Amino acid sequence: MNAAPPQAGSPGTSMLARAALALYPAAWRARYGDEVRALLDDSGAGPRTIASLAWRALPAWVWPPRHLYDRPARMRASLATVLAAWTVLTGLALVFTQLTQAQYLRPASHPVVQWSYWVFDGAVLVSMLAVAVGGLPLWLLMMRSARREHRSRDIAYLLSPVVAPAIYLAALSVTVRLIRPVHGVGPWWFLAFVAGGFAAGGIAAAGPGLALRRLRPRGPAVRLAARAAGVAAATMSLAGAASIAAVVGLYSWAPQYAGYHESWPLGIYLPMVLLAAAVAMVSATRGVRAARSDIAA
Repeated sequence: MNAAPPQAGSPGTSMLARAALALYPAAWRARYGDEVRALLDDSGAGPRTIASLAWRALPAWVWPPRHLYDRPARMRASLATVLAAWTVLTGLALVFTQLTQAQYLRPASHPVVQWSYWVFDGAVLVSMLAVAVGGLPLWLLMMRSARREHRSRDIAYLLSPVVAPAIYLAALSVTVRLIRPVHGVGPWWFLAFVAGGFAAGGIAAAGPGLALRRLRPRGPAVRLAARAAGVAAATMSLAGAASIAAVVGLYSWAPQYAGYHESWPLGIYLPMVLLAAAVAMVSATRGVRAARSDIAA
């Protein structure tokens, strides 16, 4: 007999409601969390209410209410959101590279694909440099603060961008050696590697975001990182647009290549790139504006 779904007010539903509320930024939860919990307790939290509550967490990150944050806090919130969206775009860029450029898919009679590759490569390079140049001073500032105050958890958070990808790459290398693919890994293994890569990227992005929230850095390093995040978001969004142009070109002019006669991969890739780019650009714009206001003040 199948178990009945949790009803409003049941322990399972209450747990889901708490999980949905946990998706919101800490400042939002501190201001509105008690009110929302009281409302859910009084009215009952059905599945539709929980789904709506979870969905509305995204705008709370992308468009955080101004009255909940001072300028440095707005910059920190922007940096955390941009880093998450930028990581998604980077992961999609790596998938694009593996499935196109690494396979030497360059129809000679259609130079638009090659031009898109050049724009993509240049934009990704500039974006990586912006993250390194703009983010390293802030990372060092937070690392010194965490070490000075003996905050081992924050040190672990700050090391996650190095540790998580290293563990993933080591696991990837070991797995590939164990399965010993003769003609490349199969589609299911590839999807597993992609899922693992996005999981590692999520951990790598979440660590600095948590450290920003806990350590609350201020000053020139935060402003520099906010401006660099604007450049990184813009250039990685440009890379995403170039990849879309290249993929559409391959679908139009190279359907004989494996996979480019099926429409469902494009139907997944296109909205993911557009959504991540939109989140990155909106959040980066808010961070840059906060940085300018902070200097003017």
